[in-house]
Amino acid sequence: MEKLTFKYIGKPIPPYDGFYKVTGTAEYTFDIELPGMLYAKLVTSTVPHARIKKIDFSKALQIPGVVKVVTGKDFPYRVGMYAGDRDLLAIDKVRWVGHPVAAVIAESLEAAEKAIDLVDVEYEELPAVFDPLEALKPDAPLIHEKMEEYRHSPAFNPIPGTNIANKFTLVRGDVEKGFREADVIIEEQFYIPHVSHCYMEVQNVVAHYHLDGTVEIWTSWQNVAPIRQIMALSLGIPHNKIIVRIPYVGGGFGGKAGLGWEALVTILSKEAGYRPVKLVLSRKEQFTVAAVREGFYGFAKAGFRKDGKFIAYDVKFILDAGAYADYTVNVGRAVGYSADGCYEIPNIRVESLTVYTNKIPTTALRGFGYPESHWVLEQIMDRAAKKIGIDPVEIRRINLVKPGISETCTGERLREDAGNPEKVLQTLLEEIEWNTPPEKLREPWKIRSKGLALFVKGPAQPPNAAASAILKFNEDASVDLLIATGNFGQGTITALIQIVAEEFGLPLEKVRVDYIKDTHKSAYTWQTVGSRGLFTDGIAILKAIEDAKRQIFRVASEVLRCPEDHLELVDGEVRVKGKPWMKIPLQDIVMGYT
Repeated sequence: MEKLTFKYIGKPIPPYDGFYKVTGTAEYTFDIELPGMLYAKLVTSTVPHARIKKIDFSKALQIPGVVKVVTGKDFPYRVGMYAGDRDLLAIDKVRWVGHPVAAVIAESLEAAEKAIDLVDVEYEELPAVFDPLEALKPDAPLIHEKMEEYRHSPAFNPIPGTNIANKFTLVRGDVEKGFREADVIIEEQFYIPHVSHCYMEVQNVVAHYHLDGTVEIWTSWQNVAPIRQIMALSLGIPHNKIIVRIPYVGGGFGGKAGLGWEALVTILSKEAGYRPVKLVLSRKEQFTVAAVREGFYGFAKAGFRKDGKFIAYDVKFILDAGAYADYTVNVGRAVGYSADGCYEIPNIRVESLTVYTNKIPTTALRGFGYPESHWVLEQIMDRAAKKIGIDPVEIRRINLVKPGISETCTGERLREDAGNPEKVLQTLLEEIEWNTPPEKLREPWKIRSKGLALFVKGPAQPPNAAASAILKFNEDASVDLLIATGNFGQGTITALIQIVAEEFGLPLEKVRVDYIKDTHKSAYTWQTVGSRGLFTDGIAILKAIEDAKRQIFRVASEVLRCPEDHLELVDGEVRVKGKPWMKIPLQDIVMGYT
């Protein structure tokens, strides 16, 4: 196969946003200031589980500059992407230390901060549960007594009357028979606590509810489309009345992909007389109020033959979802689907329970369930290798999936083009010089060692995870690429610019992407999550390029009097292949040849 050569693709170039970031001119949501702006701060719960008896904010209203104090009673909406279990402010009861119970709106941030300390909340404390294993017991306190009233996606299975937000089960083969035939059985228990994303930019939102019913939002989130969808479903605002804008973002890691503060701040703007309102979490609030990655228990039992073949696996994941589980119910499903990792396991049983506790709510964090399932599975592989007495590499090689032949735990046969696991493993061994002992360090307290783990990443995305792109040519044949791809440090936009420049033969500086993603201007894309941005949005761009080329070549073929398939785009010109003197500038075509 002839090796492809590119001018831009695969070449290191400066990031498209690098200049603006290093010069400090990049504009983040925090930098947005609008005429008449008000500032909001949150009053949060000091107890983990309690009924709200009374909220007295009379003293707060006496602070100069305080415009209004609102509580959950003022707008009893429930919002969410998958589970629909979240209130904007606590209604009737609080479910974790840090649960927002009221919001103060003021003319200045200082006035709002002073006022929140003067809001007095009277609680009737309730028994709390902090461990998901305890939360599963029949006598555990119920965190959501009215779960059956929550709107949720049909893909999930909440169990009202319990603390189970979602139950996922999967069985393939005969697990008990597999264990009976096993020569070696490994049983282990694993635990990981909650983990915060710790992005540099804290969560912050600006919202303006206009008198004509139009809503403008600026947010530090990863994606514009899901925000608009949640707002429309939860608040009943038509999609075309919601404008979501995302400027530069200082890190996301999944923590800015699920449910944010946009709906709350939008309602605050309306309550404050249709003035714009800004909410910025403090760093402390980022750890106590904003969602984190779920903690989880993993209970695994694995059966192997003495030749290393993995023949039975029974694994149970119990996810600590905290007080609200909107995104984590989908993480629980992904944990289940990915339980077999890179290996062919003929007999497997998976149960994944997403469980409410009286802790901070949870959401996605890098990998979306796959690191959790693999963290359990890869340790099982190492322990099995040690017990059987074979090399950790060999036990993995024996059980590796084979594209075109192997089936996953869902019964889906892998496509023939699903990679080359054997080659990946061999390349890894060569790169890390697996059979060469690591050099001994001079410092006796330091130890250098080698470890090996395999990882497969698959999509845990819904059917509507679409992407689209619009190419808009200017008079000089420069191109505006209208996309909603999020850009929060991963470099995706730079790579997409390279694709456009490569395909049209344009200088990189002739391809422009607006740093602000805008639902009214950008083409639709579902989300920038799950390693999909470059792949999915890139394919949409390639399809747009194909469409543009068809139109360009159709016009050029009439001008140059040759078939369309004899034309090519080179250095901003349409040329006849093999006859470079027969050409027409691209800018003459895109504006309509005359």
